[in-house]
Amino acid sequence: MWSIHVATLVYMIIVSETVLTKHHSSSTSRVGVPTSIPDTKYEQVIAQRYLFAPFANESTAWPVLRNVNNVWQVVALPHYHSQATEGVWLLTKTITNVHKTNSATGQFQIVWMPLSANNTWTVLSDIDADSLLVISHNENTATIYTAALISSDGIQLILCNRSDATSCRVIKIIPFPSLLANISRITGGLFIDDIGASGWLYIATDIGLHGLDLSTFIIFPYINSINISVSSLASSSKHQTIFVGTDMKLWIHSYGIGNEEWRFEHITGLIDAPITSLVYNNVQDQLWIGQETGITLLLPVVMSTGRIHWFFSRLAGQISNPGSYIGHLPFANITTLAISHHSSSPDSRVWLGSKRGVMRFDSNSTDVDSWRVFNSARYMPNRDSLVDVLSLTVLSRNNSMPITLGSTAVAVTSKGLAVLRFEMWTLADKAKHFQGFFNQSGRHDKYNLVSTCDMSSWGDIRTCVKGPDDNDGLWTSMYLSSQVFRYMVTKDLAVKASAWKHFEALELLNQVTGISGYPGRSFAKRSDFPPDPDWHLSPVYTTLQFKGDTSSDEIVGHEHIYPLVHDFLASNDSERQRAYILFFNITNHILTHDWYLVGENHTHTSWGIWNPVDVNDNSDFQDDRGLNSLEILTYLLQTYAYSGEERFLDGAKLLIESYQYDVNIINRKMIAVCDDDPSDDELTYLTYFNLIYTINKITSTTKLSTRQKARVQLLTDKLLEYMMVGLDLTHKYKQMEKSPFYNFIYCYATGQVNETWHLFNRNHQISPDFDCNSLSQDGIWYMQRWPLELINWPQFNSDRLDIQLNIPEACFACTFRESIADTESWRTLSTEQALKFIHECGFARWASPVDKFISNASRLIKIGLYDRPELTTWYKDRVVLAGDAAHATSPHLGQGANQAMEDAYYLVKFWKTNTSNHMKAFEDYTQLRKERTSRLVTAARRQGEARVCIEPEECQKRNEMLSKGINLNDISWIYDIQL
Repeated sequence: MWSIHVATLVYMIIVSETVLTKHHSSSTSRVGVPTSIPDTKYEQVIAQRYLFAPFANESTAWPVLRNVNNVWQVVALPHYHSQATEGVWLLTKTITNVHKTNSATGQFQIVWMPLSANNTWTVLSDIDADSLLVISHNENTATIYTAALISSDGIQLILCNRSDATSCRVIKIIPFPSLLANISRITGGLFIDDIGASGWLYIATDIGLHGLDLSTFIIFPYINSINISVSSLASSSKHQTIFVGTDMKLWIHSYGIGNEEWRFEHITGLIDAPITSLVYNNVQDQLWIGQETGITLLLPVVMSTGRIHWFFSRLAGQISNPGSYIGHLPFANITTLAISHHSSSPDSRVWLGSKRGVMRFDSNSTDVDSWRVFNSARYMPNRDSLVDVLSLTVLSRNNSMPITLGSTAVAVTSKGLAVLRFEMWTLADKAKHFQGFFNQSGRHDKYNLVSTCDMSSWGDIRTCVKGPDDNDGLWTSMYLSSQVFRYMVTKDLAVKASAWKHFEALELLNQVTGISGYPGRSFAKRSDFPPDPDWHLSPVYTTLQFKGDTSSDEIVGHEHIYPLVHDFLASNDSERQRAYILFFNITNHILTHDWYLVGENHTHTSWGIWNPVDVNDNSDFQDDRGLNSLEILTYLLQTYAYSGEERFLDGAKLLIESYQYDVNIINRKMIAVCDDDPSDDELTYLTYFNLIYTINKITSTTKLSTRQKARVQLLTDKLLEYMMVGLDLTHKYKQMEKSPFYNFIYCYATGQVNETWHLFNRNHQISPDFDCNSLSQDGIWYMQRWPLELINWPQFNSDRLDIQLNIPEACFACTFRESIADTESWRTLSTEQALKFIHECGFARWASPVDKFISNASRLIKIGLYDRPELTTWYKDRVVLAGDAAHATSPHLGQGANQAMEDAYYLVKFWKTNTSNHMKAFEDYTQLRKERTSRLVTAARRQGEARVCIEPEECQKRNEMLSKGINLNDISWIYDIQL
């Protein structure tokens, strides 16, 4: 089951007059300069995926091309065609009746597929299986020919109606001469308009490069004696140069009058590997050379003589040649390259197809926008990381399109078609789009609780139904806060009415437990599912049950939302009181229950802990020390601001003065990679927001007297400084994510917006480390890039060359039997030695990741497990053996330490009864323990033999037994002992 992730960007509300404030620090104060952030249009990608018929079960969410077995080429129409922006030509293999022969008739076809017609198409013609369609983009020849269909037999020149992509006819057939009879595959084609009287058609095949003179229709075999497989062709009309790619060389042919020459560069050295694809981008004025290892760029250099020569630059992952000025390549294994051919509106973008997805490079964009990556099921019709892009085309641009809007691209993968089109959106459009998901009945909303939902069919949101979630309270609170801000902006009463229903669901979550200040994790009807030990019947509502053991995560959500409901959503005193009493009761509950959240079992919950005994002194609680300190101080101050009850302020002072909770919040962020928890970061920033919101509230509330405000200010002035240090330290790790959630809260909490800047201007000289003009732009960019579907598709960032994953060191073990006992040792192995062991022991038959794990390991140690012969005696003179020294055992029963403790018990027992005769004590101890330990050593050996398997079938059978709780050997007797 896959979950749909709820968009919890609380502050993603688009306001036409949103104002942030840029601050300049000085020796006396902060000065605010308002800067508005307009909601400008941006390029939004919209993905459509289509499946070939054999892969219809990949996902029910994607349309199926019912009669299509596969597609081997997708082709964009020439830019001058009236339908050039509307669809593509496909070369397909269709599914025929099983009784039909494997002939070309009715099986291999060229079809027209309009992209707006929901997977319908029109068949133009039957074709040969090895055909390739080559388009002419020369409008001057549009009345003579449109394209060439090349097969192993010859060339068909095709003329199409310029306003009807389905109306095409063959105007001339040129067969290949007998010299080319052994062609089996057409690999490329290229119209060159400015050679000869009427231009040439260059043809790349598996046996060499050939040419067709379009004025005489004579075919010239093996141009320049190139008689090996040609993988790709490209040309630069500006420099009158043709590029020919092979496995061995890159040929460069200058054909300008007076400058004719052929030159080649060898593969390797300047070009890493055999060439898979070529494309020349006229706007960038450079050739892109695709290979399995990445991209090489070829750029012109004009010499003092006027002659043009070419130099190379290598583009790879994080390590590229200094000449590469365009960032880092996301993927290697380049399979195809493409550009848009619109001459009147040239496109600087280059599209790259690879085995793992599609990429786009835009030289006119900023660094953060220059590379776009379209991989995984979010964009490709494949569940796996390997999609194998076989063909790629870019449609012409509409003349009315802004230059910032990219052209539509269509990719053929191993399982279907991916269509990537672009529209100009605003964030207001996007907010409306996302809001539509929450307005769908059952998707994210059940009983007005909002959170994730599960899909019964992989990736198909139509099968998504929300059920109970451990964090229903937190997610509903975060969603509701977005609706509170939405209502603040729009003043739309329908928004208020909808939001209030979610508030009432949270209110019910607090009431259903029957315990004041203790909300449940979730609630459901008793009839929704059978009894569950984690669920409890409500003592208040006879038809409801609730999930207990509520965590501190949930409390963060509840404490976050109720002040906002009180101040901005509630319309009258009655509604405000309903919101107020909820967070008052929660804080009061924690305060009166010794800093714990006490639930249905009358004990504190697993994670509802703010007591100094645990927060400060329990090492198991270290990762929550700063977070829970921040939480409880915020709750106490927040409740004090609204109630005026001194006991809440006294509680905060106690935790600060006696237990250093203010110091705890400095190092809130866990920085050890083994303990980095994004969920804790989310809870932290919600609490940062509420702390600053509370301190700001204290300055303006009439609930507190002047004396009370002065008293609390002594605490909050100091706390602000500690909070600022901790927040800056935390944001060093979060700002790189560019998340608006973190960035916008940071700006609010550091006084860089109009509403809060006065808190820091008052008497603090601390300047924030990060400027909110930059952070806000990062946040805007992030929201613009947020995918439209809100489906948590599998991602494969480990495949990326431009991303360095910070992975903590992990250990793994591989167990195998050796036929001959090796010399006992613990020794480090080289990778080659380890791989040799793997192969010798049978693991070579396993999937390739085994080899990968071994070769990527930083340290490999061979540890032998050896059977020891049983000792006849365990003592001599005044020395007696115990534990492994007496009865060494393999680790497969985990009994080494246990048996040592049993030894110690009986040794002491017999020593007490034989204090004057230690030899008698040793003998009695040995005789009693030998039988049990000998049996245990044998059982451990058998358990190990049963667990250690090589053949996959054996391992699968073993795993099934273990998953069912079936012991491989009866070992219950080990625990049946009376001391």
